[in-house]
Amino acid sequence: MATRQARRRQRRLLVSRAPASAETRWRRLALALTPGALYLTHLAAGANQTLMAQGFSLALALALCAVLTRPRVRDELAELGFVWPLLALFATVLAVALLTLYLPASPASASMWTLTGAPGVLSVNRSATWLEMVKLGGLACIFVLGCVHGARGERARTTIEWIILLGGVYAALSIVFFLAGLQVRGRLSGGFLSANSGATVFGMLAVIGVAFFLRQLRRTARLDQKDRLRKLATPAGSLFFIAICLVLTASRMGLAATGASIVLLLVWDLASQRKIRLTVRPRDLVLAATALAIIAVASLPLWTRVDELDSDATIRGQIFSTHWGAFLASPVFGHGLGSFNDVNGKALTTDNYAVLWSIRAAHNVYIQWLEEAGVAGALPMFALVAAIMLISALHIAKMRSGQTLARGLVASSVVVLLHGATDYALQVPSIAASWAFLLGLQFAFTQWRS
Repeated sequence: MATRQARRRQRRLLVSRAPASAETRWRRLALALTPGALYLTHLAAGANQTLMAQGFSLALALALCAVLTRPRVRDELAELGFVWPLLALFATVLAVALLTLYLPASPASASMWTLTGAPGVLSVNRSATWLEMVKLGGLACIFVLGCVHGARGERARTTIEWIILLGGVYAALSIVFFLAGLQVRGRLSGGFLSANSGATVFGMLAVIGVAFFLRQLRRTARLDQKDRLRKLATPAGSLFFIAICLVLTASRMGLAATGASIVLLLVWDLASQRKIRLTVRPRDLVLAATALAIIAVASLPLWTRVDELDSDATIRGQIFSTHWGAFLASPVFGHGLGSFNDVNGKALTTDNYAVLWSIRAAHNVYIQWLEEAGVAGALPMFALVAAIMLISALHIAKMRSGQTLARGLVASSVVVLLHGATDYALQVPSIAASWAFLLGLQFAFTQWRS
């Protein structure tokens, strides 16, 4: 009799647990929506057309509104610290952009308004400035979404797991499209219009992938070889496909920025370890050597571009000097967000026409921000990014778990900052959104204590 009652209680217990287990699975699956949507947007040329970019910003705002309907989420966000300084910096950026729409034109921009006969303002293209402000609003929304994903430790770790898993799928699809010739250029681009833009994305993923793989190595150190390989197969496979994509972009600065960021991650992570335990088995060495050999073969197109370094440096130098001069012509408030094409068109001469006529960005995110927003708008934006990364980095040592993953998130931002000095990946809406999401994720994750 007692045995029957025990069995009944056990069955009731299993039934009561089933819905909770199903709910947990659905919650884990829901965390894949944001990374998955970003990868799909990457494949759609990064939403790089004006209408798509505005629709993308609207979708991000709607997604945030839907998430904030849950009281628990609002409570979790209210627990985050250092929010008000970040909000003040972002509000300063928007305020400066708004001022350029109404303040009288500077001497540098007055000549652009002469032909229209309209009273000039600081922004030489008011509609473009409004559009850029909407994009910034979209980036703020996805930053908050990243904070929601990182506000709890398990949620953040699951999100990073999805980023790597879906990143491997995205990388595999990119390789298929590349081999099938379904791209604009001969180098792998990951769905973007530029292979260098793809290199920024795959570089960020490679750094996070290395951090995730390191964590899995430590967690599986005591398992037998069969179970360990099974646990490591997915992160290793994803990292392998991501690395293949990175080298197939043949982006010299993208690869250099990624390498520097991975070195930073490894040194930072090793320096934080009290005891360094490294278990290497023969099969691990064979698999690693095979993967490196395949990556080396895939990187052959990269070496063919080494000879072009001098000519590309000359072209970049001419672009930089021209637009640095445009910044110096209006250093305080710039020429208005989104004004690059107008300023570039005005700067065309017979000497620089061959270099400048076809570009749509300055190939340097720092010069372009200074040119468009001036010191008044660019410095708060630079300070905003620096504050997020610094706050995140300083909080990592206080975390009880997930430190390696958090270091990977911070180090992945270094890829963007370094590559942004020679390319325009952040001008692509989906790439800027991906970075904003990762910044929000690391900002909240590193403050989690429970």
